[in-house]
Amino acid sequence: MTITPNVLLVHGAWADGSCWNKVIERLFDKGVGTVVASQLPLRGFADDVAAVTRDLDALAGPTILVGHSYGGAVISQAGSGRADVTGLVFVAAYAPAAGQSAFQINQEFGQELPSGADLVNIGAEDAPDLIIARDRYHVDFAADADPREAALLAATQKPTSVLSLAGSGSATPAWVTLRDNTWYQISELDAMIHPDLETKMAYQVATEDHIVSLATGHASMITEPDAIADLIARAAAGQ
Repeated sequence: MTITPNVLLVHGAWADGSCWNKVIERLFDKGVGTVVASQLPLRGFADDVAAVTRDLDALAGPTILVGHSYGGAVISQAGSGRADVTGLVFVAAYAPAAGQSAFQINQEFGQELPSGADLVNIGAEDAPDLIIARDRYHVDFAADADPREAALLAATQKPTSVLSLAGSGSATPAWVTLRDNTWYQISELDAMIHPDLETKMAYQVATEDHIVSLATGHASMITEPDAIADLIARAAAGQ
C-alpha cells in the first residue's frame, strides 16, 4: 500500500539531517511518499523555522512534519496555519506554546537546558555556540546506541547557538489545531529532556491513543528506528 503524504523530518540540536537515515530507509520500505530531512542552520530560531518553511514550500501535497527534540519547537511554528501540513509527530521533542522557548520549558519544569548534558561553549562568551562534550555524547545523547555509532555522532554533531534554544515564535503552534492528528513518542530513559516533561508535553499535544512510550534514550530515531518509522507511517495513514 502506498501512503501518499510526504514526510518532512526535522532534527534537533547537536545533530543534523543524517540522524534520520535509518528511519528514512524504513519509510522507503513501507512505501511512504516523498521523504525529506531538513538541515537546520542552528544559528537562531527564526532561521531554523525558515529552513523548514522552505522545505515545505518545495514539497507538493499534504505533508507530515516530524520533529526530534528541539526540532519539535521548530515544527510547531513552521507548520502553523498551513493547510498542507496534515499531521505532526514529536519524537522525544519540545512542544512549546506561542512565545515559549525550549529553554523556558525546561526552566518552568525546574531544570536547566538540557537536563543532563555536559555542554562546551566553542563560541564567543556573549553569544555561546554549544556542543555536547564529545566524551559525554554517548551517555548524554545516545546512551543505548552502539559506542562506535555514538562516537561518529559526537564527531559530526552540529554546534547549536543559544539563539536557537532560547528563541520562540508568536504564531499559534500547529499542534493546537492538529491535536487529533498529532503523535508523540516518549523516551523513558532520556537524559536530555526529562521523561516526565516529555509525558507532560505528550498529553498536551496528543490524544492518549497517539502516544507511544519506548524504553530508550534521547536518540530514539537512531536506536529504535523500526518503532519510529512505524509511528510516522501511522501518522501518514491517519491511524
